[in-house]
Amino acid sequence: MTQFDTQVTRMVLAVVHSQDSDVVETELEQEGVSYAKFPSTGGFLFEKNVTFLIATDEQHTEKIVDLLSAAAKKRISYVAATMDYTPFPMIIPAETMVGGVTIFILKVDHFEEY
Repeated sequence: MTQFDTQVTRMVLAVVHSQDSDVVETELEQEGVSYAKFPSTGGFLFEKNVTFLIATDEQHTEKIVDLLSAAAKKRISYVAATMDYTPFPMIIPAETMVGGVTIFILKVDHFEEY
């Protein structure tokens, strides 16, 4: 699938943890999927992310979603949390999930190339 083989009817926005971005990029390139990527920051931990913009058609959307979800994995991370109601501040490690992918699929009614 190349950029000119399909009629663009969908825009896939995928927000990927920065640790997974190289794997996602490699997988997209192996499948011949055109994309743009932008650095981003977000979430309650303010982790570094990469946002991928992928233009595709309706029939290839599911394949791209499967590729993204297989390439970007969730994992456990630890953050410093303070215990409330103690005589002195105590910091304990708190387990949290990071990584994975957040996917938005938008319908494209019209686009123009200049």
